[in-house]
Amino acid sequence: MSHRHRRVTGGVALAAVVSLLGCASSGTTRSMEPAVAPSLAAHGVYARYIEAMGGRAALEQYTSTHVVGQFLMPSQGIDGDLEVFAAAPNRIAIRVDIPGFGTVNNGFNGEVGWTINPAVGSSVLEGRALNQMRQEADFLGPLNVEAYVDTAEVVEDTEFEGKMCHKVRVVTRWGEEYVEFYDVASGLLMGGIRAQESPMGPMETTTVLSDYQEFGGIMIPTRMVQRTAGVEQVITVSAVDYDTVDPAVFAVPEEIERLLKKQ
Repeated sequence: MSHRHRRVTGGVALAAVVSLLGCASSGTTRSMEPAVAPSLAAHGVYARYIEAMGGRAALEQYTSTHVVGQFLMPSQGIDGDLEVFAAAPNRIAIRVDIPGFGTVNNGFNGEVGWTINPAVGSSVLEGRALNQMRQEADFLGPLNVEAYVDTAEVVEDTEFEGKMCHKVRVVTRWGEEYVEFYDVASGLLMGGIRAQESPMGPMETTTVLSDYQEFGGIMIPTRMVQRTAGVEQVITVSAVDYDTVDPAVFAVPEEIERLLKKQ
């Protein structure tokens, strides 16, 4: 079954594109109950989020997603073309073409994670960076919390970017801690604060999601702003295809293969 794109305005973050689209293999059945359960309140927030997105059946109806859009850094005048390919169970390829700069290429093929950046070179992801990429690449996203989260608890209800939200403190199975914000009114994820791994080390990033729209029965944010060290990045999406992705897009690039052989 192929679902052609719908034109939209707004954007979603690179790191969150797959999990927030909520796509999943139709053959997958996973319990929402984590192996190590979050507090009752946090579990309720997660369950409500799944329903707000469209429910389990909607999340499990696709096997791949192709997103097309733009990557913007307004303060620096940077505007690039964005493509994100994702497929079940846990593959992702992200490409940003920036005129005068080159192509940034990040990916995960289920085992190997990589980044290719004209500014800092190529690298094979390890440690926390690899764990973050593996979590982001999970095609089931919200239905597979237990694979990555050790504990989660609602610490307070607070305002985040003008909306009253449940603030959830998350501790991953590899010991990383971050916070997420879920809209009290709608149940949808509004963003979070997390130290993203980078070639320059961990960098605290605030992510803001907004303008949710329905895509193939799934509610996703159509605008995301990321703020890191005073620099703002915006991802805007223009089109989405379901179940049209060629598996070849997830092949490990040759320069990453060369790095792997040297290890």
